[in-house]
Amino acid sequence: MAFKIIGTAGHIDHGKSSLIKALTGTDPDRLAEEQQRGMTIDLGFAFLDKEIAFIDVPGHEKFIKNMVAGASTVDAALMVIAADDGVMPQTREHLDILNILQIKHGIIALTKIDMVEEEWLDIVEEDIRELVQNSFLRDAAIMRVSSSTGEGIGPLRDALVELVQQTPSRRNRGLFWMPVDRSFTVKGHGTVVTGSILSGSIKNGDTMELLPAQKPLRIRGIQTHGKAVDSAGLGERAALNLMNLSKEDIKRGDVIASPGYFKPSMLFDAKLFILPGAAKTPANRARIRLHLGTREIMARLKLLGCDKIEPGGEAFVQLLAEEHAVAQKREPFVIRQYSPQITIGGGIILDANPTAHRRSDKAVLKRLALLESSDPEELILTTLMQSKKEPIKISDLCKQTGLASDQAEQIMHDLLNKKQIIQIGKKAAYFHVQNFEMLKVDFLNIIARYHKDEPLRPGINRANLQARSGIKAAHAFDRIVQDLLRDAKIEKNNNIIKLAGRTIHLGSDDEALADNIYGILDQAGFSTPPAKIMAEQLQASEATIQKLLGALLGMGKVVRLEGDIYFTTSAIKRAEELLRTFAQKNEEISVGEFREMLNTSRKFAMPLLGYFDARGVTSRVGDVRQILAKT
Repeated sequence: MAFKIIGTAGHIDHGKSSLIKALTGTDPDRLAEEQQRGMTIDLGFAFLDKEIAFIDVPGHEKFIKNMVAGASTVDAALMVIAADDGVMPQTREHLDILNILQIKHGIIALTKIDMVEEEWLDIVEEDIRELVQNSFLRDAAIMRVSSSTGEGIGPLRDALVELVQQTPSRRNRGLFWMPVDRSFTVKGHGTVVTGSILSGSIKNGDTMELLPAQKPLRIRGIQTHGKAVDSAGLGERAALNLMNLSKEDIKRGDVIASPGYFKPSMLFDAKLFILPGAAKTPANRARIRLHLGTREIMARLKLLGCDKIEPGGEAFVQLLAEEHAVAQKREPFVIRQYSPQITIGGGIILDANPTAHRRSDKAVLKRLALLESSDPEELILTTLMQSKKEPIKISDLCKQTGLASDQAEQIMHDLLNKKQIIQIGKKAAYFHVQNFEMLKVDFLNIIARYHKDEPLRPGINRANLQARSGIKAAHAFDRIVQDLLRDAKIEKNNNIIKLAGRTIHLGSDDEALADNIYGILDQAGFSTPPAKIMAEQLQASEATIQKLLGALLGMGKVVRLEGDIYFTTSAIKRAEELLRTFAQKNEEISVGEFREMLNTSRKFAMPLLGYFDARGVTSRVGDVRQILAKT
């Protein structure tokens, strides 16, 4: 059986801690103040057996934030109601919180049965059934117990074990995620934190990340159920001994997670549900207490698509936190009024790293509706649609959608077969097919605008095109270029890219000057003058010469070599023919032999050899070139 955590709930002085002690032999009230006052004020912990842990929560209304911190990480609930008091205010509020946190399984313990008559027990049970009729506890067993006499403790223990066996395990998202509920120092060991592992696993020596501080930390030691272990996993209560981190650096509400996957934010998109019995509903921009995981944060509530939420109603909202926090997709949360502190609703996180929205933006509302959908394929497609210019890896998709990696991989395989997504590179990053097609259109538009702005240039430089496109990932940029080349939409010459079939047209004056430039280069052979010298010869500006050299390059009449050296294409062809003739008797050629063959200097021979190396005509081996192009 997988590890499970049961959380208590109920009004103050209804016997939650006494019941846990009767069940486990462990008093969960660990603080001296709790022992002296006889009242739970913070979270307590105990173990029923090797696979079942209890989180005991305070019942006083002043400590609801501690109750939520504990309840946020449990798999099932033990609702405790005292027979002499019956249903009380915190009974109702705790039940509301458990419902908001989407707890699905639980048992009701009717305690202190030794203090009342049996007829009274029947009346209290009727009240309880009425209370829970619209909650996850509507079909739950009501177990009559007395922690003082021990009556009913055995059957309750057996019922809890059976409950846990029937409670499904949390879906493992693959990445480690443990909200911290305690932080303290152990003499001789340093900082220790405890929490419930809600995803992934951890082992000694692992490097993790403290969030939202984004500090790296290393695991020195692990304990579960009070015993040192080498590793811990999903569903377990764990105590982690941390290296290089002081107690002051970490507190309840922080999260220990796999490094590099989760980004802190002060904005969260969510679906909010208001309790039917809420006396007051929040207005737009209302200040609230946001309970997220084991943390309480002050936040503002931005209503999206509406001006008001009625009791029992729901709406999309953006939570504007007053400090950085982290969350996972579809993580439940609770909201309480800022003052007086009353639980008014809660919901699920839909996007843990959104941008700011306009309240009436229909596109945002449509996107959030898709994110709310439980259809995992729609979640993935919606998430991919948001990434316009960068492909997304499966690990990031899992983080953004809350899906497990094996589930996401299968969906991506299906979407690839249906041609709804595009895979980029061997590292498997993905585009939505619509976004990818739009990027290709954007590329063609960028190149066309460049041709219009620079009519005499042969085309746009690769680096310039990538910068203008806004695509940072080289493998994504290259894939788009490859597809456009395959579809004969563009042409590429070295690093220069142009629209397919595009030609350069010169005016009569420019054409005459370009012919003169070509004549100078052709006559010079393999020792061509620089643009500055040609400008003096032709009595033109150097900028004009450079412009027309670019035009000749685009027209395919000249080739530009390293060092801003230009040769005519006919000269390049003659040099290659000479190499092929030389190769009939020789397999390699030195720089000196190549220089003498062309009757030129090293200044021109070296760039030309580099050009031939790049084209696969020659290959450099030490100080010589092997001639690869033979007749």
